[in-house]
Amino acid sequence: MIISLVHLCIVGSLLSAGVYLAVRAVRERGRPIRFAVVGAAVVAAALLLAMSEALISQILDHYFPHAARPAPFVFRVSNAFAALVWEFALLGTAFSLLDATNLARERERELAQARETASKAEAAASAARLAALRYQLNPHFLFNTLNAISSLIVTREYGPADAMLGKLSEFLRATLADSADALIPLEDELATLQHYLEIESVRFGERLEVAFVCPSELNDALVPSFVLQPLVENAIKYAVAPSAEPVAISIEAAVDGKRLVVFVEDDGAGGESSAKPGTGVGIANVRQRLHTLYGNEGTLETAQRERGFVSILRMPLTRRFVQAAEHVA
Repeated sequence: MIISLVHLCIVGSLLSAGVYLAVRAVRERGRPIRFAVVGAAVVAAALLLAMSEALISQILDHYFPHAARPAPFVFRVSNAFAALVWEFALLGTAFSLLDATNLARERERELAQARETASKAEAAASAARLAALRYQLNPHFLFNTLNAISSLIVTREYGPADAMLGKLSEFLRATLADSADALIPLEDELATLQHYLEIESVRFGERLEVAFVCPSELNDALVPSFVLQPLVENAIKYAVAPSAEPVAISIEAAVDGKRLVVFVEDDGAGGESSAKPGTGVGIANVRQRLHTLYGNEGTLETAQRERGFVSILRMPLTRRFVQAAEHVA
């Protein structure tokens, strides 16, 4: 048993490194090539580890026989492969997202140099800055989700694991599909946020209560893509996670004159970090994006209440169909 475990750790680590090298090798290539190369690396790593594990098991059965009849080699390989391919697929996804984050940071460093050398590159610099801000995914959320999926697989709860993996895929597809400076309808932004909250609900269950309040006439109001998730993630981290009691998070949209106002509020007791409203990385990220897109017309206010925390976004009210008509004209 110890020999098998040591073998699994050593060979698994080497093959995981191989998957990471495959991700790095195609980081600059198109999406189809990246998917094909990383997918092939995942399958190859799972197959090699399954075969080596089955071989070790056969050798141990030969030298340390027991009463039970040993399973055939092919059956051992296929059974191990079915479990390991999920693990390597999750690793491949994690490596890809972490590499994308590192790539965004490299682009941000290049942007800093561009701002110092040429004023005519200001428009391109703003777009690159938005991209860097847009792709700062919180690795804690990703790792917690992958750990939850892995736990379900280990306990053979394949149905919930598959459902959760589907929700993660939908969330990642939505966050990566639009360009960094894209403005999308509010209903699409709320749909993306719903995917995120469905994933978090697997972790927190009845401790997480969510309410969306969005009048139908605001469904086509345009907002920066992925602008609400960092604020909700802040509420998850500082209000829901430390609490043993249910915490309600509400996302409400309203109109104030010619401005769109979105409230993200929780009623959690919070922790020490919550006593310093507006200082988190996610909140600073959203505030910078709003300022870059709208100047002084885009603001984010935060406040600590007697119980709970509220974030208030304000931005010019523009609509999808009006913008499309102006573009055609």
